[in-house]
Amino acid sequence: MVEGVRSVPFRGAYEFFRRHPILLFLCFTPGIPEYLSGSSAFVGVLAFPAVVLFALFLLLNLGLYGPGVLLVREAFVRWRPGWAGVLLMGAAYGLLEEGTALSTLFNPHAQVVGGLGTYGRFAGVNWVWTIGVLGVHIVYSVGLPIALLGLALPETRGRPLLTSRGVRFALGIYALDIVVLMLITRYVLVAPFLVLGAALVAALLIAAAHSLPHGTLDPPSPRPRLSPGWFFLLGLAFYPILLLVPAFGGAAQLWPPVTIAIDLALSGGLFFFVRREIGRTGNEAALTMLALGAILPIVFFGLLLQLAVPIVLGADVLFGLFFYTLWRRYRPLPGPTHPPGALLAR
Repeated sequence: MVEGVRSVPFRGAYEFFRRHPILLFLCFTPGIPEYLSGSSAFVGVLAFPAVVLFALFLLLNLGLYGPGVLLVREAFVRWRPGWAGVLLMGAAYGLLEEGTALSTLFNPHAQVVGGLGTYGRFAGVNWVWTIGVLGVHIVYSVGLPIALLGLALPETRGRPLLTSRGVRFALGIYALDIVVLMLITRYVLVAPFLVLGAALVAALLIAAAHSLPHGTLDPPSPRPRLSPGWFFLLGLAFYPILLLVPAFGGAAQLWPPVTIAIDLALSGGLFFFVRREIGRTGNEAALTMLALGAILPIVFFGLLLQLAVPIVLGADVLFGLFFYTLWRRYRPLPGPTHPPGALLAR
């Protein structure tokens, strides 16, 4: 359909976020990777003084994800490196968060790392954990928020959200937040060369993204070659791959490089299959269902983690309504259509 022909549910919310697209972007990141997943729990809002800590970590998460992923989106829009740029800059973002700010890539005792602090650890690096968590950041912290913003607010596609001054301000907030988190999380000694190495590799990945030809790894087919339902199933597969492959490898005591190779083969194969099938244009319904499928598993696990006090259900309902509005707008209808342009092909 031509944009604007279909009615948009919740028109008031839509108009508000049209005026404030960055606020919507902040709902996606850190909203999806931190709060829907249960990585940062909502339970702290219930009582004092826990609510103070919740507010503090909310600010730290906003200061990390918000400007960090906004800067990735700005680079994606201005440099136009294609899907390959999302891979490289998403990995760079993950290295800066998990390698410099939080040190989970190197800390064997980090609570979130669990058994992967010993399984697959070599030369001071939690390698199996590193591969998995970088995949999470590429998809959930960076790729999905960029795609969802383009779906929700089509007028933002291919358009920068930050001025030059805004870019400098975002860089300053991002750098400050990383420094603060480094000071907070240095409860275990990490070799400085490892932290510097993570930052250096991140810088090299960003430089590589800047040097890519326009549209690198963008979908080869002009239109989607599968129905939206198939893309929903493909989205469902991603998080279980990242979650279950390391768990199986550790339980079976596979040689860690074998586990890493299986993880990369399955997640990489899924990425390239989606890339081949999703099309460059008219892919809004496919992207909507792909995103919904990718998010549902972390919603499920996030609810399990917070089942004792399931405040997260409120956020889950809001995301459900959000996807309802997307499907109302982009669901396939009988008859000829004239879809708007691609979302992640620009």
